Amino acid sequence: MMDYLEELERFKDIKEIADLYDDVKKLREYYYNGQYDKMQQHIQSLMMKYPAETLAWNSTHPVPCQTPEQSYRSAEAFLQTRYQAMLLQKGIKR
Repeated sequence: MMDYLEELERFKDIKEIADLYDDVKKLREYYYNGQYDKMQQHIQSLMMKYPAETLAWNSTHPVPCQTPEQSYRSAEAFLQTRYQAMLLQKGIKR
């Protein structure tokens, strides 16, 4: 199965998808380098960037994350969902 980051890269000529690509790369970089404070700050900035989507996400995922790994996995899943929504909104077939 192809990592969705590779799929994002295919559509980087679309501004919103290029921004999402950068957000995913930054999230992964912070997590894999153990920079959890920066990762949490990045997650907070994503919540501000996508307020309506964050509210919807949190209503369907009501248990708060307790560990950096849980926060990372939740943020990854959220960004992947945003990617799918962007493709649908733009009528792009994978």
